[in-house]
Amino acid sequence: MNRSALEHLLRAAAAITGEQSFYVVGTAALIASLTDDALVPDVLIRSREADLIPASDSSRSIDLIDGALGQSSTFDGTFGYHADGVEFATVSYAPQGWQSRAIRFSTPATNGAIGLCMERHDLAIAKLCAGREKDLEFVAGLVQAGLVDRQALSARLALVVAPAEIVELVRRRIVSL
Repeated sequence: MNRSALEHLLRAAAAITGEQSFYVVGTAALIASLTDDALVPDVLIRSREADLIPASDSSRSIDLIDGALGQSSTFDGTFGYHADGVEFATVSYAPQGWQSRAIRFSTPATNGAIGLCMERHDLAIAKLCAGREKDLEFVAGLVQAGLVDRQALSARLALVVAPAEIVELVRRRIVSL
């Protein structure tokens, strides 16, 4: 995923749903906080999808995104990247207030569509809570690239509402990064 692909997906999502604003919550969210694709280490952008939550959280819009822009769609086959329509529950262990810290991504190429991209520390905490191998590699890449720091991650972890065992596991993961 790169800037132009995210711009294209936002533009297409707006066209098919009639909505203008989408939260970007997966690894593609990182694109908004960096000014140049060249600054993003490959391990951080190898994903071919953007996870989009319509700001309205409309299940109809989510279904439209999945159907028209989703994995194995004609769009995916044509362009080599896709959007996954997801709902807010997807980021249930994100730090409280993450939406207010989202970074606005709108360029002339989005044609008025707006990506509200999860801030990188919030994204890293959500990934550490999910705990899949690819998520842990992603966060390790963020740390190695100097894009997040452990102190900020610990502060964001304090904003997570999750079972104590998950919080403790994430606390250990932060220390071991």
